[in-house]
Amino acid sequence: MFGAAVATTFGTGAFAQDPRTVTVAFPMDILSWDPVTLNPTQSAIIKCVYDQPLELAPDLKFGPSVVSDFKWLNKNCTLLEMSFRDGVTFHNGDKLTAADFKFSFFDRPRAQKASLLAGVWSAIESIEVPTPLKAVVKFSAPMAIAPVMFADIPAYILPKAYYEKVGKDGFEAKPIGSGPYKLVEYQRDQRIVLEAYEGYWRGPAKVKRLVFQVTKDPTARAAAIQSGQADLTMNIPVREAERLGALPGLAPHLDSTTGVIFLQMANKGILTDKNVRLACHHAIDKAAISKALFGGHATAVYMPAGPGFPAYVPDFKVAFDPAKAKALLAASGYNAANPVKLNFYTSKGVFASDFDTARVIAQMWQKVGIEVNLQVLDSPTLYEYQRTGKFDGPVLKPFNPAAGDPGTYSGYMLDPKMSFSIWKGEDIPPKLYPLMGEPDYAKRMEGFKTFDMWQVEQGYSIPLFLGLSTIVAKRSLGFRPYKSGILIPYDWA
Repeated sequence: MFGAAVATTFGTGAFAQDPRTVTVAFPMDILSWDPVTLNPTQSAIIKCVYDQPLELAPDLKFGPSVVSDFKWLNKNCTLLEMSFRDGVTFHNGDKLTAADFKFSFFDRPRAQKASLLAGVWSAIESIEVPTPLKAVVKFSAPMAIAPVMFADIPAYILPKAYYEKVGKDGFEAKPIGSGPYKLVEYQRDQRIVLEAYEGYWRGPAKVKRLVFQVTKDPTARAAAIQSGQADLTMNIPVREAERLGALPGLAPHLDSTTGVIFLQMANKGILTDKNVRLACHHAIDKAAISKALFGGHATAVYMPAGPGFPAYVPDFKVAFDPAKAKALLAASGYNAANPVKLNFYTSKGVFASDFDTARVIAQMWQKVGIEVNLQVLDSPTLYEYQRTGKFDGPVLKPFNPAAGDPGTYSGYMLDPKMSFSIWKGEDIPPKLYPLMGEPDYAKRMEGFKTFDMWQVEQGYSIPLFLGLSTIVAKRSLGFRPYKSGILIPYDWA
């Protein structure tokens, strides 16, 4: 079975023998070479080709990248000065300047208003470029999290002159960035080949050639690493990662990430009843789900933060308590003869065991008197429902900011003005907006701890687990995981 899977995905001669070549069995093709459209998994490829203004370290601390320094010019975090590193070049030799930054974060979002890029950076009112290596960003409202977001998704710098010369289609056909790798071959739904850019400002990557072999079948991805035809494979079932990791020369990496799997609640119909929302939370046995579906590796969370996150509260818990769930429902007049009835929305295959997780939650709810109509939606439909406000019940979904900053979690998923938000409560802005503009980092983190405990106690969201990265790599590769869950091949030996 494994041999057949490999033959269909990895053709003969697809792998170079040069030891400086690394092959990754990758679960999907790139959506677009324009980083206006991407998801966290694809960031592994995008970050090879493009630079971000600021950079995240493995421990989530952020610091300089092509932006060497930044500072707020006022106390309410609406004017941000950014200084750019001299000597950074794109793959065609053009210098990266503040004009490219303005093009990427002001001009492009306005040209693509329906994009994630526009949604995240809609608060940018203007960007001035007083010198080629300096930019001043003006926000229409306080945005203390802006520096963090410049190291998060989506925040990539594109070459203004080249993009305008070749146009959108020309750029996607032959993209260039200033990142450590340049694209040399692309076969849709088959393979992506990158080569180290010798002019990279940090110095050339040690891995000189990267091959991302698009392998959508997890069985084939597992077979590729077992047979030696891939150096790294990812997004495989936990049990497979454990089995493969026990083989000679291979190492398993089962690591929690900054992603959060959670239930977004909709403030419609029966979910406007706080007792019903809280009963939904108390009825879920997160430990049992982690053990049954993730081999115990999924870290249960009770707020949109986990160990190592700056706004994590270790002692905050929402107990699994079916009796309390039943009592809450009874207080609102619901029981076995008069059950709560909900539409419950999930994806299937967007993240590991998503449908199975939803199915188990539905069974747990049924035991306390909550009957659900489980509806499976594909990703485009999920986003369309979210954008148009069609959700009328809980939604199981991942939220995957890379930085672990609470402003990129609750700050977006509960802000009623943002497209990410499904629960749109009038009591949220007075508590949330001052935090989004708080310039004192420590004070902002303490404020978000209080806010997130409050919003969970209101039942506005039900955090379930941290994201789980499942990777198996050759021990000789020098792979190290980042808390963001994003692959960073530049760091590999």
